[in-house]
Amino acid sequence: MKKKSPITYLCILSFIGFIYCIANDSLHCFLFMSSPLSVENMNDGLRIVLEQWEEQGFIYNEYYQNQLVKVYGARIAFDVLAMVGVGMMFYRLKLGWIFYWIFQLAYVLVPFFVLGASLTVSWPYVTGNAVIVFPLFLAMVHLVYVLLFFAQRNNLN
Repeated sequence: MKKKSPITYLCILSFIGFIYCIANDSLHCFLFMSSPLSVENMNDGLRIVLEQWEEQGFIYNEYYQNQLVKVYGARIAFDVLAMVGVGMMFYRLKLGWIFYWIFQLAYVLVPFFVLGASLTVSWPYVTGNAVIVFPLFLAMVHLVYVLLFFAQRNNLN
């Protein structure tokens, strides 16, 4: 039996992660697309999430409802495009690595451009609606995978 390289395992784990992200982002996109503006009339799961965000300063209105739909829609597209990169890396194509890191970076940054964020001189250094909706530690998972694939870049043709 031929020994598999670490990049094969990274691709498999990344593919599983993308399936989860696509499902999660699609769920949120469709929930926000069809949700009423009043928090009281929402389903329980979405209402709980919005109440937690509002405790942190997020103001839910029609504008932010549309912005959340845009963010989750863009994240779905970036998930699919990054998954194309993973597929190319599975077949050892270096172009896949370029696809992967560009769209992973876009996936992490799109909430900051659409929902808004600001830099501060004290901890946590980044604040705003994007940080409330998408905490920074969740973005770290994607950036760690970019670094793991970067370490395996020499195994690509």
